[in-house]
Amino acid sequence: MCPVCNGFSRLEEKCPTCRHLMEDEGNIQSYYGPYSPYRGIDDEKLYNNYPDLVAHQCIHVLACEHCGHQATYAVQEITSLSAEL
Repeated sequence: MCPVCNGFSRLEEKCPTCRHLMEDEGNIQSYYGPYSPYRGIDDEKLYNNYPDLVAHQCIHVLACEHCGHQATYAVQEITSLSAEL
C-alpha cells in the first residue's frame, strides 16, 4: 500500500533543475490508458519496466510548475501495517 496514494504522507521533492517544490501528479499507472486506474495496481507493475513490484514501490510522476521539469520518484510501499504503527 502506497502511503502517498492513501494520504498517510505527502511527497515533497525539490526540482533538480530549479530547486522549487515539485507537484505530485499521481502514480504512473494512471497514465497508461483510460482503464488503467481501475486495474489492479500489481497488474500494471508487471509491464512498466520498473523494479517496483519486487521492491514494493509505487512510482509517482512529479512535475515542476516553475520550469516544466518532469521526473519519476519511487515511494516505498507499506508491506505490513502493524510494522508501521
